[in-house]
Amino acid sequence: MISINLGFFALSVSPVLILISLSIGLLISLIGIIKNKGRPLKALFSGALTTIGIYAVFSLVIALARSHTGLPDSSFMQLDGKWVKITDISQQQPTVVNLWASSCSPCLRLMPVLEEAELRYSDVTFISLNQRESSEIVQQFLQREGLKFEHVLLDSRGEIATNKGLFSLPVTLFFDANGDLVHSHAGKMSAGTLEQGIEKYF
Repeated sequence: MISINLGFFALSVSPVLILISLSIGLLISLIGIIKNKGRPLKALFSGALTTIGIYAVFSLVIALARSHTGLPDSSFMQLDGKWVKITDISQQQPTVVNLWASSCSPCLRLMPVLEEAELRYSDVTFISLNQRESSEIVQQFLQREGLKFEHVLLDSRGEIATNKGLFSLPVTLFFDANGDLVHSHAGKMSAGTLEQGIEKYF
């Protein structure tokens, strides 16, 4: 990826996309020249427009795909009623986000593992993101189970699960320091498996 920064304007350019777009554009131009022997300029102009159009479409598709593989920029409510962004909590640290619900038995078995890991890895941010439950239900659940997490957020609409196409709980998402999703794990997870994931991806 090549970054072009002119102060007031910044652009990231992919050499691969440029090559693909130019190749298709040149092919369109050659076909146009063959069909319109007396109008080469028209064919070249058509090829140039095709190149620009293909590059724009590819760039848009890639940008949309990346928006679903990064830390969400949305705000979520904390148990104290305040709203916060996950990106503000992570502060460019590797981040583990656990999607869970109080009615999920595998979630309950996983949470002590995450609680222990949070105490062990001070350089990793752990976020407990409840799915579609009220603050009262979540607080009662955590108190009853004796669980304490530094960051408990409420995803009342299941936004992350919907955006990332997740259909079961629990799901543990690993984001690197750049906010990119580098690994996801569905279902229960042992302390050893979690440790391996942290050591491997962070």
